[in-house]
Amino acid sequence: MLRIGVTGRMASGKSTVARRFEAKGATRVDGDALGWETLRDPEVKSAIASAFGAEMLDGAGEVNRGRLGAVVFREGAAMSRLNAIVQPRLLARVRAALDAATGSVVVLDAALVSTWGLESELDGVVEVSASPDVRARRLSDARGGAEAAARERIEGQSLPPLGPTRAYWRIENDADLDELTRRADLIWDEIMKLDSKSP
Repeated sequence: MLRIGVTGRMASGKSTVARRFEAKGATRVDGDALGWETLRDPEVKSAIASAFGAEMLDGAGEVNRGRLGAVVFREGAAMSRLNAIVQPRLLARVRAALDAATGSVVVLDAALVSTWGLESELDGVVEVSASPDVRARRLSDARGGAEAAARERIEGQSLPPLGPTRAYWRIENDADLDELTRRADLIWDEIMKLDSKSP
């Protein structure tokens, strides 16, 4: 089994690439969905309320991601506090999901591959990038908010550079969906060559 990470900053197009690989036959592990699960963990909710205030929970006692995001994407120290609460539990879920996945190729769709230091546990990483202007416009269009607010969130996302991995591909995604799909398909063909050499 091959494990391939697909990573990139917010609104880069990484999930579009990961879903394209899924359509080609890969099993996709959705890092964002696992993040949602982690935020529903009672211990995590309690720790977030203690660290950031009870107003970070909504009337049903769930984390208000919009309200929390407005705080942590403006201040690096706040993001560090949140990561200390969430990341260890989230990483445990990610590793468990990877171990439970079946199929010849498993794709981890996650922005935080380098934050988690998972590169050495993967057979390859696809990094999808796009310019800040393009990402801000995409995020604003997708969420229906002001582009200035989208840019604030984008600028507040800090990711360390990727470490060494067995295979690495990069997609510059400032063009249209057709071009992104074409590039993803070319990389899929290369992944299949890796698969044929896998023990």
